[in-house]
Amino acid sequence: MKATYALLPDFAQARKPFVVKRIERPNFSTDFHFHNECQLVYVLSGSGTRIIGDSIEQFEEGDLTFVGPNVPHVWYSKADADYRGTEAVSVALYINPEAVSESLGALIDTQELRLFFKDSERGISICGAKKQQITDILQQMPEQKNIALLASFTQILNCLLDPDELVWLNVPNLLSVYKGQAQGRVHKLMQYIQQNFKDDITLQQAASVAGLQLHSFCRFFKSLTHRTFSDFLNEVRIAFACKLLQQSDLPVTQIALECGYTNISYFNRCFKKVHKMSPKAYRMMIAPVVTQ
Repeated sequence: MKATYALLPDFAQARKPFVVKRIERPNFSTDFHFHNECQLVYVLSGSGTRIIGDSIEQFEEGDLTFVGPNVPHVWYSKADADYRGTEAVSVALYINPEAVSESLGALIDTQELRLFFKDSERGISICGAKKQQITDILQQMPEQKNIALLASFTQILNCLLDPDELVWLNVPNLLSVYKGQAQGRVHKLMQYIQQNFKDDITLQQAASVAGLQLHSFCRFFKSLTHRTFSDFLNEVRIAFACKLLQQSDLPVTQIALECGYTNISYFNRCFKKVHKMSPKAYRMMIAPVVTQ
């Protein structure tokens, strides 16, 4: 299932900072797509499957999620042939991150905001009291204009910049997180992993690339990633497996080999540890989206 680029009509002509809409349809069903804009979505009615990057979860009424720029995503639910009304209702706030940063740049320091937009590429689920606060504001926005609308928008941004009650849906790409340290062992190590994860990388090889003794490397890597080297390597491989499951018709056994696993049972265990389901179940969950 390859994601397609979508040019949002509201941003095609003018470089607007943001647009908010109430969307009512018989069901949630679009192509698996991505766009330059961020998207905050509150589900008022309906349920189904939500895919954001490598994250596949069930959604229902009350779901509030934030999708960063250029992240493949879709909300999908089957239409009820006997239902004549509107079952899928949501409020969506679309944000052009560059336009917002430039517009606010004359008034405030936007560095924190820019970092949030970059981090949001992982996808965010919002819960707790913060969800209630944001949804109360968001539901009023389609009827607001001018200063009232702008005030609501900045209130939502302020809520999103507070990390409390934000749940990240995808693991960070540590190579991109640490790419600023181009001369350091972190960059060298992460680059090595990304280029060689399909091969049988030993702990000793990784320690050698980092220029550390084995015991020191284990402590260093755990402090860096909060994972063992083995767990991290598996997550990199499984992320690649997800892309192949989405974008190809390769059998699961072939995908396992493409990701560096020679034992299909071990691949299945590693996949289930990360996604709480088997590779076959993962593919079946996205199948309805593929067939649309």
